Amino acid sequence: MTPGERLKQVRERRGVPSAKEAAEAMGVPVATYIQHENGVRGVRPERAQQYAIFYGVSPEWIVYGKGDDAADKAGATVPLVGYVGAGAEAHFYASADDGLGEVEAPPEATTDTRAAEIRGESLGPLFEGWLVFYDDVRTPVTPDLIGQLCVVGLPNDKVLVKKLRLSRTPGLYHLLSNSEAPMLDQEVAWAAKVKTMRPR
Repeated sequence: MTPGERLKQVRERRGVPSAKEAAEAMGVPVATYIQHENGVRGVRPERAQQYAIFYGVSPEWIVYGKGDDAADKAGATVPLVGYVGAGAEAHFYASADDGLGEVEAPPEATTDTRAAEIRGESLGPLFEGWLVFYDDVRTPVTPDLIGQLCVVGLPNDKVLVKKLRLSRTPGLYHLLSNSEAPMLDQEVAWAAKVKTMRPR
């Protein structure tokens, strides 16, 4: 298969109905993504990395067809620890006793990988009910997380999915999403970079 055919295959397996919706969900120009799926343009390494994170596969599989595509991977699971909000209306983690159970593990999951279900549409309506996976929790926030999409814990125990930006006020952060006003000058208790996301 070509890289474009692999992109189309994994998009359909992930339940994303169209190339246009996939492009919009990733913030990629629609024409660019469609050309990648159609094989009109080659997929550059940085774009392959972006697609790999979105679909939960390896960049090498997209570009070269090498390695585990993870599309049919089964057996390994990670804990589902609760629900996260993408907008200002945040959702809270459930306790470990609430029996949220396990979900299928993404590629390259570790023993620390956790999943949470997204509630709300500020990342776009496509992401309602998706699973977000993360593992490397940082307390306090470290510089490499700035500009990254993260699972973010606030001091009031609210947990959000946001892109982190530095505030002019030391120790505070701006929390950004696709379709809602930024949450400015927020104290962040912890953050973890999103490893991958997928429909539940």
